[in-house]
Amino acid sequence: MKFITYNTKNFRKIEYLKNLPEQVKHEIEVVSKVLPFKTNNYVIDYLIDWENFETDPVFILNFPNRNMLHEEQFKEVEKAYTQQLPEKEFLGIVNKIRLQLNPHPANQLSNVPKLDGEALPGVQHKYRDIVLFFPSQGQTCHAHCTFCFRWPQFVKDLDLQFSMREIDMLTRYIKENEYIHEILFTGGDPMVMSPLTISKYIDQIFEADIPHLDTIRFGSKSLTYWPFTFIPGHSDEAEDMLSLFRRIVDKGKHLSFMAHFNHPVEMDNSAVEEAIYNIRQTGAEIRTQAPVLRNINDDAEIWREMWLKQVNLGMVPYYMFIERETGPYAYFELPIAQVYDIYRNAIKYTGSLAKTVTAPVMSASMGKVHVMGVIDNPADNDRYFMMQYVRHRNVEETYKPFLTHYDEKATWFNQLVRTDADMILTAEEE
Repeated sequence: MKFITYNTKNFRKIEYLKNLPEQVKHEIEVVSKVLPFKTNNYVIDYLIDWENFETDPVFILNFPNRNMLHEEQFKEVEKAYTQQLPEKEFLGIVNKIRLQLNPHPANQLSNVPKLDGEALPGVQHKYRDIVLFFPSQGQTCHAHCTFCFRWPQFVKDLDLQFSMREIDMLTRYIKENEYIHEILFTGGDPMVMSPLTISKYIDQIFEADIPHLDTIRFGSKSLTYWPFTFIPGHSDEAEDMLSLFRRIVDKGKHLSFMAHFNHPVEMDNSAVEEAIYNIRQTGAEIRTQAPVLRNINDDAEIWREMWLKQVNLGMVPYYMFIERETGPYAYFELPIAQVYDIYRNAIKYTGSLAKTVTAPVMSASMGKVHVMGVIDNPADNDRYFMMQYVRHRNVEETYKPFLTHYDEKATWFNQLVRTDADMILTAEEE
């Protein structure tokens, strides 16, 4: 199957769009001037129920709608778009709105490390034992998720990207920090790169001969958006990609493929199953993660079905996230209490092998905050969230349970009040 990309320039050529209301097409065009839009023919032909597009999870996952912007933002862009303002003036309006959407949540810019006093712009080092690498060639995806917290990586008009090509500086940095034992290739999606390009990076890692670097990870949505990447006969480079995976494993490295699945429908065809099987045959493991999203998967039954399918296909449920406060999060966000109820009502009906998932989790500025449960205290007739950091900038702060006052409307960590401090968490404390 040939890969065909659709974006704002050619999306009206999609056959299935012909019968959609003209207003829907117009709104897609307007919102996609702010939020990056991209999809492909596999998503269009195999994953979307076009008869029920308005509620279809993959349609919402790929096609922006007007509710993903605040009404005043939508009207401002629509007016500028309809008036066909000069490009520079139009871009000024769009970029102003983008900067209102919290492009770098959880203080990500503070995660950029330095080597010899020079910043490594394509690296993040937040947790003691792992670095994230953003290879320049991988800062796009086969298709873009409308909720994605990495949306600034796809915006070319603002200097918001993390990216670099020079992995030799990164290998030096890892060598000088012996407690780092994992590297995560992220983006974007590193699986948009050719096997040859990835191999060049991997070869440099091997040549650096770093004894304490024992795990290599790839974060990817490709199993949903282009599984042919891993199916020989359907892709000219699939065998080379699988051979690269085998070579990493044969070198004695632990290879973990971090897969993103947002809904069970993404696993409902033979191409995905074959791709998963082929990856696992290389010796790599596949772990799965996703946020809970209003309008897409905010239902316990969906998560129960998704985790059971993942386990049956040999994957390991890893994280269930609470949607980050960036981009169109107002459209997708849910109260923490509701997300916890979804998790609890899903996990209690799965088998033991799905209970590997850590959930629900918020990726806040100081680390990953795990909502452990809700406690009713008869002594003070009050309710509390019990929480802990499963990851923290300071490793000594992990796995120390603490309480916050229960708030049924709170959607993010910094809206809660900790009992030990009795104060609202600030962005710095978060």
